[in-house]
Amino acid sequence: MKDNDNNLEKIKLGIFGDSSVGKTYFSRKYVNDINLESSLSTIGIEYLTINKVLSNGEKYTIYIYDTAGQEKYRSLSLNSLRHCDGVILMYDITNKKTFDSISEWIKNIYEKKDEDYPLVLIGNKCDLKDERIISKEEGIEMAEKYKTTYFETSAKEGINIEKPIEELINKIIKNKEENKKKTNIGNNIKLDARKNIQKNNQKKSCC
Repeated sequence: MKDNDNNLEKIKLGIFGDSSVGKTYFSRKYVNDINLESSLSTIGIEYLTINKVLSNGEKYTIYIYDTAGQEKYRSLSLNSLRHCDGVILMYDITNKKTFDSISEWIKNIYEKKDEDYPLVLIGNKCDLKDERIISKEEGIEMAEKYKTTYFETSAKEGINIEKPIEELINKIIKNKEENKKKTNIGNNIKLDARKNIQKNNQKKSCC
């Protein structure tokens, strides 16, 4: 862990989903742990930051990009992917349209990112049990379809806020480590190739 918070490793997350699924409640609850009586729909993109000590004992600066869900802001929201190390996809368990939109969101994300891009799926508003339309089993099935992890949360009540973010961060850290290994292997292959070329040139020059 680094002592100077300004030098902490940065992890950048994006929250995507249709308008009014609870993205802003969720991100602000995670960062500030405050109850919001009302919240206007995000216009464009907002981001929040917080320094967090994770379960591995390491401290990070977490950036959360809260993206607009309205169709007219879709391209702007997706452009924020260039900043994000991973994403949370969120729908409202009381609104089937927001659930059906998840496949389209994932399609749009995969057009800009590889399919191993770290993401988690959240069914929000689990406190509204009597209004539930999408079952937990349907959420799990959707997550399994895209080989990711499913969580149910209540941003308004602060239920299960930490777990999905920590899961996503762990995926991001693992993904970065794997990419670093691939880069190192690629660099070693190139280095070996250069050495072989040098040896061959030396043999030619001396014979």
